[in-house]
Amino acid sequence: MSDTPTKLSFQEWDELIEKYRNSGLSVIKWCEIHGFKPHQLRWQIKKRQKLNKNEQTIQWVPLHSSPIESSSRSISVKIGHAEITVSEGFNKELFAEVVYSLLSIC
Repeated sequence: MSDTPTKLSFQEWDELIEKYRNSGLSVIKWCEIHGFKPHQLRWQIKKRQKLNKNEQTIQWVPLHSSPIESSSRSISVKIGHAEITVSEGFNKELFAEVVYSLLSIC
């Protein structure tokens, strides 16, 4: 890869990192074959690890419940010592933020 541009886009580096990981080669060998310096690849990998560490994603879990005979259309969610009652038509984004905040302190 001797004609490799000096500055690759974030997406191009993502693709190269994926190819490296799938190759089964060491960083040094892969870089030698593709015309990169090992410190370039290591830096790009580390950069993405830091980004991924800083990005917290919220994953919804499936809720399995049986029908409850009640006139109330709400549920209570307990996280640690906190309890939140959620009614029908709640704001999912706000709920996710509250849950994330509680998880970080509970």
